[in-house]
Amino acid sequence: MVKTLLRFVAGLAILAVGIFVMQGLIGMKTEPPVKVRPVVARPVKAMEVGLTANRPETPIEGRVDAMYRMSLFAEVNGVLAIGGKEFREGASFAAGEVLLRMEDSEPRAALVAQRSAFLQSLSMILADIQTDFPASAGAWMQYATGLNVEEPLPDLPEPVSSRERLFLANKGILSAFYNIQSAEERLSKYQVRAPFTGVLTEALVQPGGLVRAGQPMGTFVGDGTFEVRSAVHSRYLKVVSPGDSVAFVDERGAVAAIGQVARVASNVDPSTQSASVFCQIQSNATATLRDGLYLSGTVFSEEISDSFELDLALVSPESNVYVIVDEGDSSVLRKREVEVLFRSQEQAIVAGLQDGDLLLSAPISGAYDGMPVNIVE
Repeated sequence: MVKTLLRFVAGLAILAVGIFVMQGLIGMKTEPPVKVRPVVARPVKAMEVGLTANRPETPIEGRVDAMYRMSLFAEVNGVLAIGGKEFREGASFAAGEVLLRMEDSEPRAALVAQRSAFLQSLSMILADIQTDFPASAGAWMQYATGLNVEEPLPDLPEPVSSRERLFLANKGILSAFYNIQSAEERLSKYQVRAPFTGVLTEALVQPGGLVRAGQPMGTFVGDGTFEVRSAVHSRYLKVVSPGDSVAFVDERGAVAAIGQVARVASNVDPSTQSASVFCQIQSNATATLRDGLYLSGTVFSEEISDSFELDLALVSPESNVYVIVDEGDSSVLRKREVEVLFRSQEQAIVAGLQDGDLLLSAPISGAYDGMPVNIVE
């Protein structure tokens, strides 16, 4: 028992001596010197800021629609006339020219008969007017003698008293006159004149065909003035406004039309975050616009003074850019907050810089505030 205890005590003593010796050896070891890695200035290219007036250019595209369009419907029954300039798709008509005409010989003859009966009734009361209303007799006699049953009725002489008006009403003159005016208005519906110069783009009836009241007959669109409706993203809406000039090009890149922004919708589509912009345009001398043609173009908005245009990649999402400043013997990058006045797909127009500031001309990876740089050509 005693021998076992002595062996245990001797083992602990040897272990304690070993730990003491090891700690002494560790304390004698010297730490190697730490070498600080030198910071190397990053070579970069720079550009100098020059504030000027910059014009935002907003890309747009859309389909050409005729500014003036008219759907034609028949208001009377009849047969579409044959001959002359016929009502056919693709036919052009000048403003005021007869666009379509239906056979009206029967209602025209009935109208002439109505006018003749009216003249007869008027002639029968001329003697009574001479006796009872001598002040108006001359006017009524002149009206009756100048009446042509082949022409629309002129306005009746104005009665000089309520008694004269009641006399005319009692003799049926007023009712007959207004019935004839109604028939004349209905007869005028047998032909339609073009309200503007244009082209018939759709003809649903053929010359010689029977037309019934209420039947659709075709579509007439004007030429010369057109409109393009384009969906513009909301980020452009703060610079696009009515009156801005616009230019459209065709598939070959040639200018097809010029004009201006006519209207801007007040609401934004929640699914696309875009609003409708309507541009009114005119045909270019070297190009012909057609209804339904698809064009792309650019809106040139009002110039923004004291601003600078740069690559959009140089502007961070937080609207910061890196400027190069001299600090002692070295140049470093410093963050500068700017106001983004216009942002397109590739360019940005900003404010908040000064003339002569040096900016990075191209983005670099790992850039940070205070980073040493060396400007190279």
